[in-house]
Amino acid sequence: MNRIIVLLAILLVVFNPTQEYLFTNQTPDETNPIAPWPTNEWSRTTPEAQGMDSTKLDSMTEHFKSNKIQIDSFLIIRNGWMVYEEYPSRFGPDDTHHLFSCTKSIMSTLVGISLDLGCLESIEASVLDFFQDYDFSNPSRSKEDISIKNLLEMTTGLSWNEEYYGNDINDYNKMVRSDDWVKYVLDKPMISEPGNTFHYNSGASHILSAIIQEVTQNSTLNFALNNLFQPLGITDYEWGQDPDGIYRGASSLKLKPIDMAKIGYLYIRNGLWDGIQVVPQDWVQMTSTSQIQVDESTDYSYHWWVLPEIGAYYAFGWGYQSITVVPNYDLVVVVTAATLDSSVQVGNFLRKWIFPSLGLETTVHTSFTISPIFVLIGGSPFIVLGIALLMDKKGLWYEIEVKQEN
Repeated sequence: MNRIIVLLAILLVVFNPTQEYLFTNQTPDETNPIAPWPTNEWSRTTPEAQGMDSTKLDSMTEHFKSNKIQIDSFLIIRNGWMVYEEYPSRFGPDDTHHLFSCTKSIMSTLVGISLDLGCLESIEASVLDFFQDYDFSNPSRSKEDISIKNLLEMTTGLSWNEEYYGNDINDYNKMVRSDDWVKYVLDKPMISEPGNTFHYNSGASHILSAIIQEVTQNSTLNFALNNLFQPLGITDYEWGQDPDGIYRGASSLKLKPIDMAKIGYLYIRNGLWDGIQVVPQDWVQMTSTSQIQVDESTDYSYHWWVLPEIGAYYAFGWGYQSITVVPNYDLVVVVTAATLDSSVQVGNFLRKWIFPSLGLETTVHTSFTISPIFVLIGGSPFIVLGIALLMDKKGLWYEIEVKQEN
């Protein structure tokens, strides 16, 4: 019965009318000083001190509360200062939160670091070359051509069904129930040539973790600790493994929201952290640049979503977890949540509250867009919308959140 409830509630086609903004003032604010590095603690100040209107930001939080939308945290970093920090639900600042598919963006970061350290020679390398001991089903020349770059861009060409989340036909569910996750993914037949078509595939992200462990001769977690978490001062975390001890590349990482903000801030500083180039600058540049188009408003890069029209890119996870980076305004926004309410979609809260709080003059017109959550859980009937909204109102999403794995 619980599975049926989960299936009905989260299989939501998110065609949502949104307000599209044509920006008439996009000059970055260069008058405010950059804060000290937040390795040990974030420096805090008011939104007004960094050129933002707290009234507009408070109206956003009031919207979430009055509509009973489960937001667990909402953090805003401007010029390196923590200017807004709200924990409207049962979570607090010292609690780790499930990142769900934001984990994928951490995997991408680790790939960039491994390239810089020489553990990986190139993202053009063939994926199958890292698994010589395997005998995969459905062999083909196309499968041999799958590269690490294809994994990062979700353009593997592998057959993969990640719709109907919670259902037995979902390949992610089949993978996590299998004895060998790597074999499950790479046993799949090819349905297109690598590099041609975006097709969301959490299995591809797990293969990245397996490759990291292969080339570093270390666990993905230890590699992350030594080369990412420790330099940034991230000490609280949880991360699950597959049956072979490979850390899960697609999901299950838990971090504090303030540490999620450090990941975003690392990117807005072009991979530099307190004098150390943690992530190569060219990797940050590639990550923040559209690599493949998903729909008319959303692109994808190396495990990050891109909104080219407004100059933002972001990590995104089920339930509207997100780490959003807006370089032009020295802005990082972190959300943890357990909802499907479209107002928590990155493009929506940026346009409705965050950008107006910066005093941006805008022209508004209405259009229809497809949320990335459609890509994650698409294929459902419109009637589910009512069920999802009801669950928001009743505060039921938390119970699902703690049970799900992606």
